[in-house]
Amino acid sequence: MSHPAPGVAMVALDRTERLNALSTAVADDLLEALRTIAADAGTGAVILTGHGRGFCAGGDVREMRTNRAKTVDQRRRDLARMHDIPRLLRAMPQPVVAAVAGPAYGAGFALALGCDLVLAADDARFGTAFLKQGLASDFGLAYQLVRLAGPAMARRLIYLDEVLTARAAAEAGLVAQVVPRAELAAQALDCATRLARLPADARLAMKRLLAMAETESHEVMLQIETSTQIALVTSAHHAAAVDAFLGGDPHAATKTPQEKRS
Repeated sequence: MSHPAPGVAMVALDRTERLNALSTAVADDLLEALRTIAADAGTGAVILTGHGRGFCAGGDVREMRTNRAKTVDQRRRDLARMHDIPRLLRAMPQPVVAAVAGPAYGAGFALALGCDLVLAADDARFGTAFLKQGLASDFGLAYQLVRLAGPAMARRLIYLDEVLTARAAAEAGLVAQVVPRAELAAQALDCATRLARLPADARLAMKRLLAMAETESHEVMLQIETSTQIALVTSAHHAAAVDAFLGGDPHAATKTPQEKRS
């Protein structure tokens, strides 16, 4: 974990010899780093990326073989702990920007989609890779694909194991922006820095609203937006933003044109 700019934390998967595959140990380290960041009021945004040639190749296939010696209960505990990662990405107060280069397969694909924004290098590749290993999806991948790309695309990607280019992923609504690989780190940092500078209370409220909007009805969302907006409209951040927009005069909105010119 590092802090490349004020208010920005960066977590980089660093298992380059295995394309940052998610072993149990790597997942534990990632979870601990995200928990530390989530509890840090001084951090306003997060970048999640991977060192080396790829973002994350998914689960560690070699570890899958050694895991045969574990009991079903042990495996259940391992996966439950790993699933705390997508839970935390959704629940932590800071928006998370995934900076994806190279392969993002299986759980790595899900890990990227669990972030608030996905920035992809032009060499990024996204695939599911579960069924050919005799597994169903995990890490919330089916949930994310159905909601972001739609049921038909989700079935196509999972059943046919189709690999998407960065451009195709953007066209499917899975990626916010595609940039040249050489520019990915700078673009991700610029995006995270802009997010970190936003008023913390409004930023947190917006992350929660976007999450609830995936499942709540229109009427329920209107009610939630009302209570949220009432809380924010009385905040110091909102007052300062309005004053700045109107030139710093707190009474500008009520002045006549003649008074403004004088």
